[in-house]
Amino acid sequence: MLAAIGAGAACAPAAPRIPGAAPSDVPVFLQVQVAGRIMNIPLEDYVLGASLSEVSPVGESAPVTARIFEVQAIIARTYAAAQVGRHKNEGFDVCDKTHCQLYEPSRLETSSFSAAARTAVARTAGRILRYNRRPAQALFHADCGGYTTTPGSAWGGPLLPYLPAAPDDLPERTHRAWRFAATEQEWVAILSRDPRTRTEGRLRDLRVAQRDASGRATTVDIVADRTRQVSGETLRAIVSADRGARSVMSTRFQIRQTPGGFQLDGTGFGHGVGLCQVGTMARARRGDSVDAILGHYYPGAR
Repeated sequence: MLAAIGAGAACAPAAPRIPGAAPSDVPVFLQVQVAGRIMNIPLEDYVLGASLSEVSPVGESAPVTARIFEVQAIIARTYAAAQVGRHKNEGFDVCDKTHCQLYEPSRLETSSFSAAARTAVARTAGRILRYNRRPAQALFHADCGGYTTTPGSAWGGPLLPYLPAAPDDLPERTHRAWRFAATEQEWVAILSRDPRTRTEGRLRDLRVAQRDASGRATTVDIVADRTRQVSGETLRAIVSADRGARSVMSTRFQIRQTPGGFQLDGTGFGHGVGLCQVGTMARARRGDSVDAILGHYYPGAR
């Protein structure tokens, strides 16, 4: 969801680029919309704030925490380089919401991980992922549920070789399981809030019609007096808007009919494209290097 534009956005200058022999596609500063205001922020400060906002390795050892923040710093920097000008028509480069990546500068003062993140940003300064000499689309999410997917399957995006559908070969309990159940009447009320899913008559069935290679529901049938077909992401968004972001946590789910309604049993949290943060923590914990972790989730990027 796009955030509101702050006052003076039309006057915001373009982000300067590193001059000379350095890559011209890596910004020195970013125009970031922060709580509705446009701010000119040095890239490395942005990377630090974004890293602290997107990951919190509670309970991990100091070496594991360091490795996790080094990975997050590299992908935060890469994401920024690839997304410069994403909100150009609104007068800034990136927003501070999940539409881009979270950026909450207050975390520098409040987070117990500030020192570790600052060290990680300094250790990885200037490092970004590239594919065909361009900044990679370093997409990431909380938990792939055991299998990543492609941008094309998730939301119809482009197929990129370094963002494949692939198993996350880690112990079974690494990835979270979740459940969402509602009565038939509750489902009708939820689905009726959006014209794409509004039912006519009794809700007779809710079923997955098609899945992608990762096991995610790409198409769901809503069967009433007439059958509506929607994407799994559309169904997830509509239920989440009514019941909260942790109701239907991903599209990697099974649907079963219960005596009083329908129940979704799934794994993972988020869109499932690119780096899996839960998987990253597990790999860092077992001693995988930063390069090995990035190589697993972005194969072919350098």
